[in-house]
Amino acid sequence: MKPVFFVIGLLIAYGSLYPFNFHAAGAGVWAEFFASWRAFTGRGDALSNILLFAPFGYFGLLACGRKAWLIAAALLLAVGVQVLQVYLPGRDANLQDVFWNMLGVAFGAGLTLLPWLRLSATGEARERGVSAPLLLIGCWLAYRLMPFVPSLDWQLWKDSLKPLLLHPQLSSIGLLHDAVAWAVVACLWPQVCRHRKAGLWLLLMVGGVFALEVVIVKNSLSANNVLGALLGLGLWWLWLGRGHSGRVPLALLLMLSLLLSGLAPFQWRVAPGDLHWLPFHGFLGGSMMINVSVLFEKGFFYGALILLLYQENRRFGFAVLTTFLLTLFIEIGQLFVHGHTAEITDPLLVLLIAMALKAVAAEPQVRPLPRGGR
Repeated sequence: MKPVFFVIGLLIAYGSLYPFNFHAAGAGVWAEFFASWRAFTGRGDALSNILLFAPFGYFGLLACGRKAWLIAAALLLAVGVQVLQVYLPGRDANLQDVFWNMLGVAFGAGLTLLPWLRLSATGEARERGVSAPLLLIGCWLAYRLMPFVPSLDWQLWKDSLKPLLLHPQLSSIGLLHDAVAWAVVACLWPQVCRHRKAGLWLLLMVGGVFALEVVIVKNSLSANNVLGALLGLGLWWLWLGRGHSGRVPLALLLMLSLLLSGLAPFQWRVAPGDLHWLPFHGFLGGSMMINVSVLFEKGFFYGALILLLYQENRRFGFAVLTTFLLTLFIEIGQLFVHGHTAEITDPLLVLLIAMALKAVAAEPQVRPLPRGGR
């Protein structure tokens, strides 16, 4: 757990202090900084700051087991980052962010109290294996339900349904993306929900996700979403889940989805583009909310591919290497297509996800494949 915890801390500092072009603070900057604790920057920014430090709290408590030490480390990191941002042009140092960061640490630490996420002291695979599938499903649900802010505006609810009811549009790549994702969820679900009617609970969960997407701001339902879920669940229950090696074709479909999504719309360049060697280049600008959402999505897909391959052949190194090479191939391919920025981030992200999976489930449990969802 300690390596994962330290890597998360380094990533937080790295993302918060990029591009490291420190300059002397101007006149009145410190007075403005100390008064910033009253400046609310918006719900999206607050939620992003909470989610940013939640993994720090979760893995920090698992790594050290001492709440006082975790609070001191989190406070030092949160305050230190804000102080250093005073010297970074273009960064908005805000003391109120420290409050949201600490709330994120408390939220992450609180997750360790859940029976499904609380790792045993013995570290036995039998007790720990369920954590990895649960975390991956959680990443998919978080991606679908961002930014988690519901609204009671009836007009917003109608606007959320318009892409499905009034302007349905289907995309083959988008449909494959959602279908494969829900098939993976169906595959992992029996490892999370051990009730004899697990299939019924899965259907209720899917319906609940769609209902929440209607009422959550900046969210909507599309034909790809609904048909993708129906195809994905049907694909697993009626075909893949009925064999003893259903994970193999599902992993291949997952790799195909990643490949097509990574290279679409297949408009080739005359000359290759540039490869950005700066880690997390694409996550260091733009909307923090969108960046967090994309991180959840990639965490689910890359983590699911690693876990499916591992559960099939029991070789963790092979699963990680296969996923790493796939993402590296996609990034190299993006050098030759328009609409994408090739960078080293995704292959590195695969290694970080693998480290997290290894930490929370050193020996992921392999359960028998469900037959028809029953």
